[in-house]
Amino acid sequence: MSSVLEPCFDRVFTSQRLFRLLLDAMARPGKIVPLPALDLDPPQGLTCFMAGLAFTLLDRETSFAVLPGCEPWSRYLLLNSGSRAAAVSEAEFIIVDGQADLPSLLDVRRGDLLFPDRGATLMIMLSGIGAEYGDIGLALQGPGVFGVRTVHLSGLCPANLERVIDLNREFPLGVDLILSDSRGALVCIPRSSTIIREVCR
Repeated sequence: MSSVLEPCFDRVFTSQRLFRLLLDAMARPGKIVPLPALDLDPPQGLTCFMAGLAFTLLDRETSFAVLPGCEPWSRYLLLNSGSRAAAVSEAEFIIVDGQADLPSLLDVRRGDLLFPDRGATLMIMLSGIGAEYGDIGLALQGPGVFGVRTVHLSGLCPANLERVIDLNREFPLGVDLILSDSRGALVCIPRSSTIIREVCR
C-alpha cells in the first residue's frame, strides 16, 4: 500500500488527459470510454483507475467521503490529493464501493433549486462495465443521448441503484455518477439523464 505521494501521477499531463476523458463521458451518458493505464499503488480495494480519477477531481478546494468508510482509502486520498474528508451529507465527491449495500447514499447532497450544481458526484467502482458483464442493463435517455443508450454493469448492488434513481427523481436536483471498473472502463451518467429501464439477466 502506498503511504507516500504517488510519484508516477503527473499532476498536469495525466490529470488533463483524464479530465478530457471525463468531459467526453459526461457529455455522452452511457458511452464507454477507456482510461489509460496508471502506475499507482492504492490501498487494497481501491482501483488505480478510481484513484486517478479522484486525483483529477479532488484538490484543496474540494471535499470527499468514502463509502463504506475505509480509513486506508481516506488516508491515501488525503495524502495524494490535498482534499479534505467530510461527512457524507456534506462531501462534494463520494468514492463508493458499488457492491456494498449503502443506505447512507440517501444522505448525500442533491443541491437545491437555487444551486442545483451543488449536488454531489458519486464515483462508483464496479466489477465490470460492458455487454460481456451485464448483470444490470440501464437504458438512458436525455441530453447527449440519441434516442436510448443502454449500458451493462456488473458489481452494482441493486439497492444502491434504487437509491440513485430516488436521488435523481426531481431534476435539476440530484447527483452525477462516474462509474469505472477494474479494467479501466469509464461511464458517466449526469443528473440530467433519465434511467428509463432496468433489465437484469
